[in-house]
Amino acid sequence: METILLAVVAVIVLIIAVYLIPLLLELRKTVISLRNTTEKNLNPALEELQLTLKSIRSISDNVNAVTEDVKEVADSINEISQGVTGFVDSLKTSAFVRALSLKAGITAGLTYFLANLLRKGDRL
Repeated sequence: METILLAVVAVIVLIIAVYLIPLLLELRKTVISLRNTTEKNLNPALEELQLTLKSIRSISDNVNAVTEDVKEVADSINEISQGVTGFVDSLKTSAFVRALSLKAGITAGLTYFLANLLRKGDRL
C-alpha cells in the first residue's frame, strides 16, 4: 500500500512539474519583456523629468535673482524718497523762515515809513 501511495505522490509531483516548468518559463519571459518595456519607456521619461527639474531649478534661480534686484531697486527708491522728503522739508522750513523775515521786514519798514510820514505831517 505504501508503494501505491508513493507512486501516486510521484505521479502528482510529475504532473505538477510538467505544468509548473512551462509556467515558470512563461513567467520568466513575461518578466524580461516587462523589464525591457519599462526600460524602453521609463528611461526617456525619467531623462525628460530630469531636464524639466533642471529647467525649473534654473527658473527658480532666475526668479530669486530678479527678486533680489527688485528689492535693491525698492530700497534705492525708499532712500531717494527719504532724501527728497528731507529736501522738501528743508525747503519748506527755509521758505517759512524767509516769509517770516520778509513779513518782519515789511512790517518794520511800513512802521518806520508811517512813523516818519506822520512826523512830517506834524511839522507842517
